[in-house]
Amino acid sequence: MDETWTCRDLPVLTTIVEVFERTGRVMHPNEIVEQSGLGADQVEAALRALESEDPPFISKLERRASGGISLVGRPTGHARRAVGAWPTPDSIADRLVSALDEAAERETDPERKGWLRKTAAYLGSAGRDLAVEIGASAINRQMGM
Repeated sequence: MDETWTCRDLPVLTTIVEVFERTGRVMHPNEIVEQSGLGADQVEAALRALESEDPPFISKLERRASGGISLVGRPTGHARRAVGAWPTPDSIADRLVSALDEAAERETDPERKGWLRKTAAYLGSAGRDLAVEIGASAINRQMGM
């Protein structure tokens, strides 16, 4: 069996999130076909796959009597995190390591430059769990948890 996430399901999900963010409305599958560049059969198959995910990616799919999908509801937070529109602990950890690397590049003091590089290297490898924990704390704090 071929892997479908990267070539079919993720592009459809990304399109759903992008269109909803831009318009604030639910959409017809034909709109997803136009925006994603995928065929109608591929979009329909992706929507069926996305519908069965738990937690759900899409709030609701409306079907015709024939079983075809007639309307695609709003994307969920799970969908937004999957396409990178909302942060995850891992994505925040990646941004932290990247920011430390960039700060090290700009730093003129050799001692500070060394500490920044070491910290980035640690959080990007052996300290990855700590960096992810920091990311989770940041997300929880932003959500008021």
